[in-house]
Amino acid sequence: MSTDSRGYWREEITLIAILFAFFIGIVALSYHLPFDARLFPLVIGSAGILLTLAIAIEEVRQRAARDASTVDDDDPAAKADWPRYATALLAAPAFGLAFWLIGFILASLAAMLLIPVLMGYANRRQLVVTALLTVAILALIGPYLLNVDLPHGLVGDWLIDKLALRAS
Repeated sequence: MSTDSRGYWREEITLIAILFAFFIGIVALSYHLPFDARLFPLVIGSAGILLTLAIAIEEVRQRAARDASTVDDDDPAAKADWPRYATALLAAPAFGLAFWLIGFILASLAAMLLIPVLMGYANRRQLVVTALLTVAILALIGPYLLNVDLPHGLVGDWLIDKLALRAS
């Protein structure tokens, strides 16, 4: 078991290390891309690295200053079960894979509709309205106001090519 009074110290450090490696990978793999395509991964990766380091420093600082107190019963961390933990760990890689396979619109809708439900969010109507509006607004802003074509994913590109929907 962990040596922390809460019992989560090793798991938190492990998660910090995994996230740090993930964000380092994002930054490292984006360097061969052109500047326009590299900008977003560099910003997200750099922000992730800085936030991960800040979390690690805070975790070590809290561990050094922590007394022998126990977790309160109304602490959400005490009630976290395996599906919530797995969702928190696997949400970003699953979204990245879905984004690569099925593109922005479907991956974003799937993430915005599934992840909150898996995390225990109960207000489904607000969830559906928020997901649909957010994706619709981003789908309009990207191509029409910013002149940025949203990724269609491997499956989307294959369908576009197969059905000859792409303008030549």
